Amino acid sequence: TITGFGSIFVDGTAFEDAKAFVFSEDATGKLSPALLKLGHAVNVQHDANGMASRVAVRAAAVGAASNINASAGSFKVAGQTIRVNTDPDVGVVTHFGGGLSALADITAGMMVEVHGTPVYDSATSAYVVNASRVDKRTSIESVQVMGKISALNTGSKTFAINGLTVNYSAAALAPANASLANDLVVVVWGPAGNLTTSGTTVTLAAARVRIVSGSVPDSINVGIARVGGQISNLNTGAGTFEVQGLKVSGLSTANVSPASATLSNGAYVQVHGSFDANGVLVAKSVRLLKAEAAIIHLVGAISSFVDSSSFQVRGVPVDASGVDLSKGCSGVTLADGVMVSVAAKYQAGTDVVEATSINCLSVIPEYAMREKRGVASAVNTASMSFVLSSTNPETSQTSTISVRWSDQTVFLGVTAATLSGATVKVAGFVDANGVLIARAIRAPGTMEQDRFDLPGNARDLPDRFSEAWKKYIEEFRKKRGRGG
Repeated sequence: TITGFGSIFVDGTAFEDAKAFVFSEDATGKLSPALLKLGHAVNVQHDANGMASRVAVRAAAVGAASNINASAGSFKVAGQTIRVNTDPDVGVVTHFGGGLSALADITAGMMVEVHGTPVYDSATSAYVVNASRVDKRTSIESVQVMGKISALNTGSKTFAINGLTVNYSAAALAPANASLANDLVVVVWGPAGNLTTSGTTVTLAAARVRIVSGSVPDSINVGIARVGGQISNLNTGAGTFEVQGLKVSGLSTANVSPASATLSNGAYVQVHGSFDANGVLVAKSVRLLKAEAAIIHLVGAISSFVDSSSFQVRGVPVDASGVDLSKGCSGVTLADGVMVSVAAKYQAGTDVVEATSINCLSVIPEYAMREKRGVASAVNTASMSFVLSSTNPETSQTSTISVRWSDQTVFLGVTAATLSGATVKVAGFVDANGVLIARAIRAPGTMEQDRFDLPGNARDLPDRFSEAWKKYIEEFRKKRGRGG
């Protein structure tokens, strides 16, 4: 689970993603560049130094919400029960996006994308997804479900993923030479029209099924691995349990930390070990995270600066009103471009995180991410490059920087063909030659956090953002008890 950006923090562990291909997969098998968000569930392929080469974003469920139960804090998507967590002592809390701020905002039939940890519920004899992120979607291309296969019937070409029956008779399998089996974790896609309900039975005629765990090629069980999530199906006698639907063994010989830790179903842990030939993760160490998993880490340059207590780092709005800046930023005046390290916590009902500590960095990390805004010119689509010109609204001075993109760069609200003359925001890192290597190029107003931009920087935002800016800031400050 993404718990911060610096690089990226996955269940509290840092991995450098500056050169990684970050992608999501669709029903056709196409891999498209993706933007990471807090609470996203990911698989990270990396070297021994923590340098990531591939980051796969994999949602637990995508589809229409139903069976919303406010008292139980749950709802369903494609037969999967989704639970919302607001307690940081349990582990990762549920982040919301796409216009959602809480479970109460979700309505029946709303299209949503859910990320989270599957946990076995002995009371219902089924897995539920403890959500780490829920985003509202304006539309979906396919229904998507990830989970463990059960009740496989090779005759009828069906299997179950909890409350969903999957008919795979017309589905393409990935890898192509794979064989399905009970207990494999898979991702299933199918057109929304292929999802049908008859009584209590929900069925999806799948277009594609990808195996993401098990003893098959092209899976995550290669070499040493870390897996984070909540424990379920704990068997202390056998020394086994499950995390993310994966079986873990070796508990009796693994190093469990802290030394006083008592493992139990529902506990949030990070397991370090290696996979055996049967796809079982043999644990070398198990670390109980608890509230540590809910800590949000942000390392990068300040952007969208409002004042010393209201700004963004790595695209995440930060409320720093409760932090004593003299402890970590003595003698430094916060402003756009200042490099900081922030520890923060989730706040219910808002995407603004509450900073608990801020340190200004005197040494800039090699791949420090920053966001620059300006006008694109000298666009060269052959070399995938352009010049970004920015004007300081206070001094009226203009600065330029060379920008380079790749086929792994995310474009939002703008394309390479429409880039020339466009006002854009570029997120990326500066290489040894002073070139800004773009991870994302987007038009202002294409992300929710753009509503916190200063009016002077928001002149070309859609009216709903620029006109509402003052209202948002006033409401934000009143929530923090700072008055209007």
